[in-house]
Amino acid sequence: MPTIAIVDGVVLMIHLRDHLPPHLHAKIAGFEAQISIATGDVLNGSLPPAKRKRVQDWLATHRGEVAFVWSEIRAGRYAGGMIE
Repeated sequence: MPTIAIVDGVVLMIHLRDHLPPHLHAKIAGFEAQISIATGDVLNGSLPPAKRKRVQDWLATHRGEVAFVWSEIRAGRYAGGMIE
């Protein structure tokens, strides 16, 4: 499960062969959430409110890059690296 970014201490990952809809896995200190790439909505789980907001703001700025990385990971072409 490649880590694509760390936002305010929250580790953002995408599973190699994950299910639809496209989403991120966000983890920090015992919390985990699945967050829609398209909308930023929490699909499952939870994060502390301030961390959730920070991740959603970051995602709004990087949505295109994250969607591209999701596609590359699912196609087995992702070379690694973090989105900053």
